[in-house]
Amino acid sequence: YPKGNILPKGSDVGTVEKLFSKEQLAKLSLLKSIIKKEKNKNIKESLLLMFSGLLTKTNLTYHSSSVRAEGGGDSAAFRYYRYRIAPRPFELDISKYFQIRFNKVIEAKKEISYYINDNTIENIKNVKGTATDLSWIESESVDYIYTDPPYGKKIPYLDLSIMWNAWLDLEVTKEDYELEAIEGGEHYKNKDDYNKLIAQSIKEMYRVLKYDRWMSFVFAHKDPEFWHLIIDTAERCGFEYIGAVPQKNGQTSFKKRQHPFTVLSGQLIINFKKVKNPRSILKAHLGIDISEIILQTIEGIVAKNEGATLEQINDELIIKGLELGFLDLLKKEYSDITPLLLQHFDYDDETEIFTLKADTKFKTHLDERLRIRYYLISYLRRMEREGRYPHFDDIVLDILPLLKNGMTPENQTILGVLEDIAEHTGEDRWRLKTHGQGELFA
Repeated sequence: YPKGNILPKGSDVGTVEKLFSKEQLAKLSLLKSIIKKEKNKNIKESLLLMFSGLLTKTNLTYHSSSVRAEGGGDSAAFRYYRYRIAPRPFELDISKYFQIRFNKVIEAKKEISYYINDNTIENIKNVKGTATDLSWIESESVDYIYTDPPYGKKIPYLDLSIMWNAWLDLEVTKEDYELEAIEGGEHYKNKDDYNKLIAQSIKEMYRVLKYDRWMSFVFAHKDPEFWHLIIDTAERCGFEYIGAVPQKNGQTSFKKRQHPFTVLSGQLIINFKKVKNPRSILKAHLGIDISEIILQTIEGIVAKNEGATLEQINDELIIKGLELGFLDLLKKEYSDITPLLLQHFDYDDETEIFTLKADTKFKTHLDERLRIRYYLISYLRRMEREGRYPHFDDIVLDILPLLKNGMTPENQTILGVLEDIAEHTGEDRWRLKTHGQGELFA
């Protein structure tokens, strides 16, 4: 078993072997020695895959769950993002659980054998490397990119992988740490380090992607600066922003329950397209101060849903910032919107929803036509990027719920603003004016 491998600061013990009881060390060591004797490489590595999953549960940091089946729970590395010894360490039947893992891997291999077999294995390339250097991929050779990069300083991945690396004899080099895109960690990486790595990765992804193909960028962060970095770098490379959609997690994580105002549940998928003549996101000239824009957006989503979660509010702000081009202002003024939310709204710990404070009215007192203009431009720009030109009824159906934080306007008022900024195309369909957009976007 591994000896003397030092754990990250903040761990409850100093070295990897202290994460295990003597009985666990003996059983795991015996099992590993048997696996290592296997001469068939494929079988040996498959068994080590099962062994890796066994490590997750067979250690003193494993926090079992009273409401889940035997073996259900979380390793502290996944729950607390540090090596925290469980108050009541759980002793798992290693031979029984290894058999369960064995059966699952065998079933998975059978399921995938149609696609991955002796005839197709040569078509697969599994590379350990960095997205900052994709030199092994030819330029303009990739049909689609779906990437889910690290989210800043949320998780120090390499620091937390030390237990598995030590048992599986996996080397982590100085270069690996240098190329890890995180903030903080044992190597004290800063925001500039993170930004440079993400920016270089986007440049490489642009190079290898074919023209008229898409890149989907999955991301989650409360600080608008990171979103601005992604958009700005992508546009500088030549990508065209197409749109963004929220992607929700199936259940609330333990970390989210611990820190409801600092941890986001779910992500946004930002879609870009590589085209010959990309259009940049133009800044909408709304005639509204950034603080009014922020509060108007928050109040709009709260009014629409009769209450909103931190994730819904954050997603709405980021998407509106993307559609209307005010992310740069957002990152300068509001790196964290939590103080603003707690000042103007009530928060329910049980439902995790922000609502209007009792016996108060919405704070924003914007001119009705300005409010309508704000949501119309946002909606029509999104439709244009999706190649759709909506009917007037569709427009009203989309923006009216967002205008509930104040006097609900008449359809005729909405039509009047629409005629100022948009033009007919086809039968009762609308698009932003192609002439005079300088008046809309400054």
